[in-house]
Amino acid sequence: MIAFALTDALVTVGAILGIYLLWPHRRDGKVRMIRLGLGLVGFAALIGAIRFASGQVNEMELAHSLASTFAAAAGLLLISVGLILKVNAVKLDAGITRYIRYGLPATVAFLMFFPGTDPIISFIPVLALVLGTVASGLLIVKGRQTPGLVWLASFALIGLASVLIGGSRMESTFGITNWHLYHAMLGIWAVLVGEATKRLMAR
Repeated sequence: MIAFALTDALVTVGAILGIYLLWPHRRDGKVRMIRLGLGLVGFAALIGAIRFASGQVNEMELAHSLASTFAAAAGLLLISVGLILKVNAVKLDAGITRYIRYGLPATVAFLMFFPGTDPIISFIPVLALVLGTVASGLLIVKGRQTPGLVWLASFALIGLASVLIGGSRMESTFGITNWHLYHAMLGIWAVLVGEATKRLMAR
């Protein structure tokens, strides 16, 4: 079980590094959205690491599953919305930015506990991936090739991990490499998000 805890912990470490890279820009409301999104992903992975390290695989299965679903939807959506607002230089009052930053996760949390909303929850990460890819393309078109390409690489990586590996990473099949590969890719993705945002903020 320790091996599974370590690869979950790798995602948490990647999220922490991504957040750390953005520390100089922490007062920017849109960057705060991205940092919060990374934080949600890192927290879900931390629950997974505790689950496996403590041996409470069955006891913490529901908590880990809910946290992962929430992070995939709310976390990725926050990152993509923060990026697209930043790319388009949308000027918002600090209060409105705050409402968006906390309103998006609150909406996702509400939907998760509302019957019959599973298809919506499953669609949110796909929507976020599309929004993020479009925003990355806009950066490139606007002449910001370096941050645009790094952002594009980050969304390509998480898209690849989710589509090709995500469906076969169930912990019930202990011993397969897909679980570890998936979480290793998520850890790298989290660092890429931090680096991409850092490059975007560099003028």
